[in-house]
Amino acid sequence: MESASDLGFDSKLDLPVAISQVADRYLIFDVKIASWLRREHRLCGTSIGTLAIAPSQNMFLGVPIEIMPEEAQLLVERGIAVIIDDPRAHGEAVRSNDKARRADYLARIEKQSTQVKQAKDQDKVESRRRGLEKQSKKAGTLSRSTQSDPAADLLDFGNSEAQQDEKKESAAEDESEVTQDESPIKVLPFTTTSNLYSVTPASSRLLLPTPPTTPQGTVNDLPSSYPLYRHLHDRGFFMTPGLRFGCQYTVYPGDPLRFHSHFLAVGTEWDEEIDLMDVVGGGRLGTGVKKGFLLGGADPTGDVRTFSVEWAAM
Repeated sequence: MESASDLGFDSKLDLPVAISQVADRYLIFDVKIASWLRREHRLCGTSIGTLAIAPSQNMFLGVPIEIMPEEAQLLVERGIAVIIDDPRAHGEAVRSNDKARRADYLARIEKQSTQVKQAKDQDKVESRRRGLEKQSKKAGTLSRSTQSDPAADLLDFGNSEAQQDEKKESAAEDESEVTQDESPIKVLPFTTTSNLYSVTPASSRLLLPTPPTTPQGTVNDLPSSYPLYRHLHDRGFFMTPGLRFGCQYTVYPGDPLRFHSHFLAVGTEWDEEIDLMDVVGGGRLGTGVKKGFLLGGADPTGDVRTFSVEWAAM
């Protein structure tokens, strides 16, 4: 049974958390883990998930959250997370004979299905209530208009007796309906036996064992700029992919939701040749967007040195 604290975003997580590796991409499917990493370890990631009912929209993306290989390696080194070969782990979980885990997984799906049905039933009740209120308001408006115009009946030369009979019949039907229901609005009981909704989970991560049985120790496709990333992260900076600014990392002094970035960072090898035009172009680009162009890399001893380039007029 989950407590209220377990459902909140401020709850403590069991370490290490799982990072799913799918097709050489590192993904986080749990929004609580993603928010915890952003709050406690300054890892933002990029939202790439979309809604099944609106697959073409790209304005309000959600989980999964994709993180950079550098971020995944940093978490692994510090014992915060483990890398999971997601296809293999799910294949093992599906073929597993652990009946207790399967029963718990199915029970959670059944609970989610019941919650969906309750929400649908409540929506129907609210829709019916709004319809009855609209009808009552309309009926009150018609009665007031009839009372305010007493000459209306004198000018009605139609079949008034037939119209009165129809009104009496409709009133009798309405009265019988109210008598049967005892009230115009009646909340239907929520029972699990009448559940008609089948939920297909987007991910079977709840079926996976905790801790995972097939963790991966290191990131295989780690870029050479990782020392610069780790150096800046240790100094309290937030970093996001810098492709739209023509760099490797966009460096923020705080959460990107609150601050503008200060640097466009590019990592290099210690003995790597750097084209002077790249330095000039980076400096001009950084100055044009009100940021500094940051070059950095690790020396043979492992220490990282950084240089900030800014374009200035003579």
